[in-house]
Amino acid sequence: MRWLYAKGIPIEAQFLYQKALDMSHKGRDEVALRYFRQAVIIAPGYATAFFEMGNCLARLGRYEEAREKYEKATHIGSGVPPP
Repeated sequence: MRWLYAKGIPIEAQFLYQKALDMSHKGRDEVALRYFRQAVIIAPGYATAFFEMGNCLARLGRYEEAREKYEKATHIGSGVPPP
């Protein structure tokens, strides 16, 4: 598992994010989503986790949910609150 520290994100959320990425890269998107969801519960401002959730959802054909996650990631990353 590759590890990069993300400043300001609790280590527990980062660990879950890395587990999710690992599952996603193995084609286990449903399992990955569970880990991503846990990560954003711990760190609601974890834009990268929301973006990767969007990728998993898109691969699963859940496009509306994916769009919502991409929007959330964009708003977090820009500092602009969602509409």
